[in-house]
Amino acid sequence: MSSGFGLDSPAVAHMGTAPAVDPLQAGWAALRDFFRQGRGALTRAIELLQAAEAGVRRSGEPTRMTLWLLALATALRYTRNPESLDEALERARELVNLVARAQDEAATIPYRTVVEGIYCDHADVVPAQAVASVAAGLQYSDRTVRLARRVGRDDWLAAALASRGDLMLRHAGTDRRGIRRALTLHEEARRRWPARDREGRAQAGLGYAAALLAAGEASKAELVARESLAAFAGCGDRYHEAGAHLMLARVLLALQRDDALDEQAAAASLFKILGCRWELGQAERVLA
Repeated sequence: MSSGFGLDSPAVAHMGTAPAVDPLQAGWAALRDFFRQGRGALTRAIELLQAAEAGVRRSGEPTRMTLWLLALATALRYTRNPESLDEALERARELVNLVARAQDEAATIPYRTVVEGIYCDHADVVPAQAVASVAAGLQYSDRTVRLARRVGRDDWLAAALASRGDLMLRHAGTDRRGIRRALTLHEEARRRWPARDREGRAQAGLGYAAALLAAGEASKAELVARESLAAFAGCGDRYHEAGAHLMLARVLLALQRDDALDEQAAAASLFKILGCRWELGQAERVLA
């Protein structure tokens, strides 16, 4: 359930210079509120960002277009609605193309992982299309990782590796070698992740914990999940906090621990409060 490109990135922080009435700035503010307040803020974010489209496109400013496409793609993916995910993918691909034209291909690396995250989401939300979604995501991520290794920035490479690890884990199913390859990607991402990016590391940690669990390393997965949980609780990100509770419930269930019930209940309660129905369904089924 990773959110991909950080909402507190320098590019997003630049929005503070925009006029207070700017619907693009207001859309970003509502999108941030979603992670704390829930689905109502997400609906508001999408409405504001859709209203901003004409003005942003008229402006012809690459920075505003980048911020608008990033915000709308991110907001649409969290609806967990198949049609909205299709539009999110379209916007995210447009974003990558825009950045490549306005800057260069290397600068697209963080945005390419947004595309890959949407492929993961689509596989989870539409199981009938999971094989095709994951295959497309893996093909796309191959270029991302090669670009990131060539550029040599640890923060970009860490995100690219974690993103590919998430896709690889879905592709592997029960294949042990595939699971091990996914875990290896996550382990390298973990080593490279900048300590200053605590929330990004925590989001990637949920995928890392899932890979550890699939590889039979539940005790280590528990430590990683608890670290992510503490990070999200500390910054007030209730959406990802709920996801961390859910990951922890799965880990504790594998360890045959009674407190798995407590973590499942915490996840379900938070998702219910936030109005996230698809995620609530996932939480309710985890112990079934």
